[in-house]
Amino acid sequence: MGKSEKPLAEQTYSETLPLAEEQAEIIRHRHVDAKIQVSRTTHTRQETLASELTQEEVHIRHIPFNKRLADDEIPQMRQEGDLLIIPVIEEEIEIVRRKVLKEEIHILKNTTSEKYTQDVTLRHQEVTITKDEN
Repeated sequence: MGKSEKPLAEQTYSETLPLAEEQAEIIRHRHVDAKIQVSRTTHTRQETLASELTQEEVHIRHIPFNKRLADDEIPQMRQEGDLLIIPVIEEEIEIVRRKVLKEEIHILKNTTSEKYTQDVTLRHQEVTITKDEN
C-alpha cells in the first residue's frame, strides 16, 4: 500500500436518493348550465296581384282633298276629340302658283283596358330562440 492510498475503511462514499417530489396539475371541466336552441321557420302565403293593363291602338287614314287654297292660307294641325288631323300641302307650279290641300291625315287613338291578375307566392321568416335551463 502506498502512502497516498487510504485503506478501504477510511474512504468516504456519498449518494443522494430522491425521496419525494411534488407535482401540480390543472384539470379543466366543462359545466353546462343551460342550452339554447335557435330555429328558423319560413312561412308562405298566396297573394293575388291585380292591375289594369292599358293598350293603345292607332288607326291612320289618308283623306284625299285636292282643294285649292288661297296663297296666304295654311291649314294648321288640329285636335278634334281623340282625332288628330294633320294637313298635307303641296305646291303645284303652273303659270300661277296656288296652294292645294292634297289630303288630311286623320289619326284616331283607341284605348282599351283589361283586368290582369296573377297569383304569386310571398315568403317571410321568423326566428325562435328558446333557453333550456338544466
